Amino acid sequence: MHRASLVSIAAIAAIATTFSAVTAAHAELVGTYSVGSGARTSYLQFDFANSNTYLYAVSYDGTMRGADLLAIVASAQPGFFSYETVSFSFGDALLGVTIGSDTNAGFGTPPDYVDYWHYWTRDSETTPWVASLIGFADRTVSNGSWDGWVFNSDLQPSTVPAPTAGVLLALVGLTARRRPR
Repeated sequence: MHRASLVSIAAIAAIATTFSAVTAAHAELVGTYSVGSGARTSYLQFDFANSNTYLYAVSYDGTMRGADLLAIVASAQPGFFSYETVSFSFGDALLGVTIGSDTNAGFGTPPDYVDYWHYWTRDSETTPWVASLIGFADRTVSNGSWDGWVFNSDLQPSTVPAPTAGVLLALVGLTARRRPR
């Protein structure tokens, strides 16, 4: 292999690693689960502080809110999935989540104030994540929508699957096309 090719591959690997670190809070997909029943499906994603990510496909009929999705998962997986909320006059806050042996709870303590479950939403798998401006108890979900929860980080939920491999392969493909023949 030519020296220029090795340098290009090393540069591509560095770019891909940097790209995944900047765009995603975590990247280790530990478990995926399908729960509920019905003609519609929305997704719940949980990114724990230890970098473990869980993805739920929640099926339902009728009108649902973000809080309803949590209740469906808890009902389908007692002893494996649990959550705790705190109610205020302005709405509910997700205080803690446990999935299997992973658990995080908090409400934004000093000095950084990030140790809480940050709530993100998107309309579909292909639309970008946005920090929610409404609470999960008030958000009406739709078929294909995603609710993402990230603990102890201001970064958006991880890309599922993690982007590093895909970005790396795409960049290697671009480099391979530019080689002289």
